[in-house]
Formats: sequence, C-alpha cells, structure tokens
Amino acid sequence: MADIVKKDVFGPQPTGLSLNKGKLKSSSSPFQQRVNTAKASVPDAAAMPHRLCLMLDRSSSMSSPANYARSSDTNKTKIELLKDAIDNFVNRCDFTNTSIAVETFPASLELSLCSIGVMITSSVAGITASGNTPMRRCVESCLEKIPMTRGIIVSDGEATDWRDWSFDEGEEPGSGKHSTDELLAKYKTAQIPVDCVHIGDSSSGEELLRRIAKETGGVYLKFSDVNAFSKGFSYLTPGYRAQLTDGSVDAAKLEATEVRR
Repeated sequence: MADIVKKDVFGPQPTGLSLNKGKLKSSSSPFQQRVNTAKASVPDAAAMPHRLCLMLDRSSSMSSPANYARSSDTNKTKIELLKDAIDNFVNRCDFTNTSIAVETFPASLELSLCSIGVMITSSVAGITASGNTPMRRCVESCLEKIPMTRGIIVSDGEATDWRDWSFDEGEEPGSGKHSTDELLAKYKTAQIPVDCVHIGDSSSGEELLRRIAKETGGVYLKFSDVNAFSKGFSYLTPGYRAQLTDGSVDAAKLEATEVRR
C-alpha cells in the first residue's frame, strides 16, 4: 500500500493544491501559477471610478465606404474606421481607473465591463455590419445590466425603434420641442451622461443624438469625415474628455463638423 495519500481538501473544483502527509502542496505547473497570480491581480472592473459603456451601431449602412471631408487614399468602410476608433480609444484609457463594456445594435457583441485592453479590441474586431438600427433597445438594456458611469453612442443614422416621440399638448411634430423621454429621464436620474457621436455625411439621426446628449448631460459630436472620427473619438476617454467640455479643444481642432457640450 502506498504510504502517501493525496486528497483534494477544497472540494471538486481544481485548485492546484493537494494534501501530502498532512502538508499542502501545489500541484499546478509554474505557468498555471502565473496565470492564477495574474487573474488575482486584475482589479474589479465593476468597481472602477470610470465605467464606460460603448453602444455601437453595426447596422447595414455601416458597411458602406466612408466619405471624407478631405482627400484620402483609403477606402475603408465606416465599420472599419469604427474599429480603428475603438483601438485609439482603448490605447488612451488608463485601465487602473477605467473599465469598458461594449454592446452593439443590432445585438451581436455583449462584453461586460472589462479593464483588459486587448480583450476589448479583439472583441470589437469581430463586429460585422448588418440589419437595422435598434438603438433604443440597446440603450435601455445597457442601463439595466451595466453599472456604468457614462454611456457613449456611435451611430451613422436614424434609430429604427426610436421614431415615435411623444409630444406635449399643443406641440406639433417637427417643432423640435419634445416631451420628456422616460428612458432618458432614467439616465438623468441615475446621473449617467450619454455622449453621442454621429458619423458620416448623412443628417439622418442627428436630431435624436443631440437630444439624448442634451437631456442626459452628455457631449454631442458630429464627424462628416469618418477618418477624422477614428482619430478624434479618443477625446471621449476619461483623461481627455475635459478638453472637450471646457472648450480647450473645439470642432476645428478635432476636425469635427459639430461639438455641443
């Protein structure tokens, strides 16, 4: 009979520890030990001071080639430039105090709050453009499930599920005076600003995004030049956003068509 008895004293889940002659001994490889140490050192993404939720349009119109305000030799589509924008955004984030969640409309990517840059960029890299633009459904579900401190919407067109706005008595459609939207009121009550970015040369959807930003206390940006957007989007990161809100970076410097604070 063997004189050594090994027993898992921590239940059915593998822990890398075993009992050997009354002493705990690690049975995991050096590599696994490093992995476990790395996991233990990752801060809680849900406890970061800055918890951002990126709500990204991946509708079929995002597959169209981007139009540029200035001559360019690139022929990237809007969704390809969106991915470039996310790369630049992530590279400017300080993940010791920031975590990022990503949701798309239509729904395809649901990334919970994360403070690992490569995981965010690799997840976004798999987005493809198709379908309509159910923006409201995305904005509503994100509020329910993600403990964000700020939302950021990027879209190139009109939401297909946010068309019917209610009007106060005596107001006419097209007057520009809309009654309070219940969903936006929830964001305002929760003190969660939503920054909104409209990209492309179309004006469809601009009014709604301006309204969302205004009613929640966010920033509205319009980029007709989508290539400029891919570079300027990073100014919405926590470390740079103040330059937009205090006016030290204006539309001309950002190469944006419009900036509203």
